[in-house]
Amino acid sequence: MNFQRRYAHFSAIGTAVLGLCATTGSANAQTIGTTQQEARESQSSPSVRDIFREEHTLFTDRITIEPSISYSYSDRDSLALRGFLALDAIFLGELNLDNVESHITTVEVNTRYGITDRLEASLNIPFVYRTTELESIGGDLSTEQNTQANVSESGLGDVTATLAYRLLPETVERPDVVVSLGVRAPTGKDPYGIDIKPDPDNTNLNVPEELPTGNGVWGVTAGVSVLKTLDPAIVFANLGYTYNIEKDFDDISGGSGNQKAEVDLGDSITAGFGTAFALNERLSLALSYNHEYIRDTYITPDSGSRTKVVGSDANIGVFNIGGSYAMSDTTSIVTNLGIGLTEDASDIKLTFRMPFQL
Repeated sequence: MNFQRRYAHFSAIGTAVLGLCATTGSANAQTIGTTQQEARESQSSPSVRDIFREEHTLFTDRITIEPSISYSYSDRDSLALRGFLALDAIFLGELNLDNVESHITTVEVNTRYGITDRLEASLNIPFVYRTTELESIGGDLSTEQNTQANVSESGLGDVTATLAYRLLPETVERPDVVVSLGVRAPTGKDPYGIDIKPDPDNTNLNVPEELPTGNGVWGVTAGVSVLKTLDPAIVFANLGYTYNIEKDFDDISGGSGNQKAEVDLGDSITAGFGTAFALNERLSLALSYNHEYIRDTYITPDSGSRTKVVGSDANIGVFNIGGSYAMSDTTSIVTNLGIGLTEDASDIKLTFRMPFQL
């Protein structure tokens, strides 16, 4: 009798526990389903779509055309002393102070199309207009002689085609992972073989007759991008490597005569990270930092030895402040201000884009 009572008691407890587990599991499943549904609904808002498109990749079966215009400015000063110090205080010799201001305006059209929900193709066509102002002080051993020269150039830049593939979709535990492969064609004017002539009023100032609008060589870029939604923020990061293919040029000299050589343009490594906030359904704000390291360039003259170009490596660090506003479900306005934090970076770069879907 006691055994039967104990059995009934344990059976009642087991039934209660099983019922509680079933109720809890049902509640957890409902909570997870609600969370995923809310995430899908939030990603469908225009502001979040803008963040995905600008900072990561937005896979859509509609054609996205993104015209943009950007302006960058840089100012560089250099001081050259050729002489010696007398009595440790008086400089005897030639003093040359140079200043170079660069203005680059780029108009681009970037077209994207989602072939599938995990594969996207894009084509970027840039048109470049650039002006360089050169100023030199100290010609003919005089600190009062100041001369200036301006050089302008416009033309097609280097066209880039890219394929992006979603390797892993975002879940509660992991971020959205996208890998990409891009090819850059040397459609712009290359920087090699441009004649450089001394200014007639100041032999210390050398002025190029033209300016380049491209790199002059083919390039292949492989990259990976990750993005994670952490309500109310979205965090993202990217890493890329660009391999520049060696190319032979008939002339790389800047003076009279032709100097044939093979140019091995330095490869580059890029990395960046940032965060974005969907302030409301249509407005978003993004903060990010991007860094690019460009390796040394090597030149192999015809029947000569391979030589490193001194000072051809560079470190480019840029802090970005951007925002987007969705004018409608298909059209947005995107702005970005880049502030150079290293000597090799442009001082500022201001960009306006207006992506729209067809």
